Amino acid sequence: MSTDYFTNELPLELISLFVPILSTASLNALALTCHRLHQILQPELEARITPELGKELLLWAAASKAHIVAKLLAPPHSIKPNEGYGAEDLTPLHAAAKAGNAEIVALLLDAGADIHALWDEYQPLHLAVQKNHLPTVRLLLDRGADINASYDFDGYSLHQACWQGHLDMVSLLLERGAKMELRGNHGTPLGFALHACRLDVMRLLLEKGAKAETSVRLNGNWLCGGPPPPHKSNLLYLALGLRHPRSEYSPEPPPEEGRKERIAMLLAYGASKDKTMKIIFDYLKPLAEAADKTEEEFLDLVRTRFKEAEAIIADVTTTRKLWAYRVKAGGRALLPSIGKSGREKVNSKRLPKGANLKYVAVSAIY
Repeated sequence: MSTDYFTNELPLELISLFVPILSTASLNALALTCHRLHQILQPELEARITPELGKELLLWAAASKAHIVAKLLAPPHSIKPNEGYGAEDLTPLHAAAKAGNAEIVALLLDAGADIHALWDEYQPLHLAVQKNHLPTVRLLLDRGADINASYDFDGYSLHQACWQGHLDMVSLLLERGAKMELRGNHGTPLGFALHACRLDVMRLLLEKGAKAETSVRLNGNWLCGGPPPPHKSNLLYLALGLRHPRSEYSPEPPPEEGRKERIAMLLAYGASKDKTMKIIFDYLKPLAEAADKTEEEFLDLVRTRFKEAEAIIADVTTTRKLWAYRVKAGGRALLPSIGKSGREKVNSKRLPKGANLKYVAVSAIY
């Protein structure tokens, strides 16, 4: 018997005989085989939607199937988007925000979805920011999402956008009132941009008034105890490529590429060379030992790095010159495309002709 005969010629009375013995999943699969069976079986499928099944379907549909979400939220089903999910469970609103589906986000919010619901400490806004879904972020903020809400102990949306180098997202968050001096594991948002080598983002933050002279922890994630002092430095210290003077207590510093541009950017916007040198002089001996240099050799190294950076201050504070330095720095300031491999692919459409197209490893934490 051909499929065409089964779907087009099989009598309705016969179809109605085997419908009750099919599971809901099998019935749904059969309904998807052709338009005629869908019309015949849809009422039976609708009748089988219990509140429990409705919640499962709502979560499943929340990423991409607006018509199903609308049907489940409306009578006679009237599924409540907040009920039936555990305190730390993924909710339909989280799924829609993560997928960047603003239409479904609006449907769920209109139905009373909790815009501040937590899933593993993440609110829907955090997921939309992480995935760089600008329209969805705008909608969530318009509907009352807390732009400065934290997640994962001390993370914030602005920190995440700065780390990922999503310049348009950073701009949006700043326009909507994201605080530039909230502190996370790598300091302020400017510190996150520095660690991730995002020159564009650093420049934007500094132009908007971010403090170039600000402290940052040197002892990683320790909350108490931990390594000997210093426990803090400043961003310029890190931009120089320095770490904790007893190097076993901190990860590697930011990579060399783009270093003089980062130093120049901070100096141009008020970072204190004198304060940085004071930290260096206070711990000169262990710093020199960690670098396998004499104290004078180490100081010469620092002076050279400052001199190289000071020579390009005027350049890195202008858009045209900054473009050239972004390319020289390996494209790290370009918006990346992040795949499962954990590596960033430079967007070739944004590189000048003749630029080196390559995969750039995700930068180290320091």
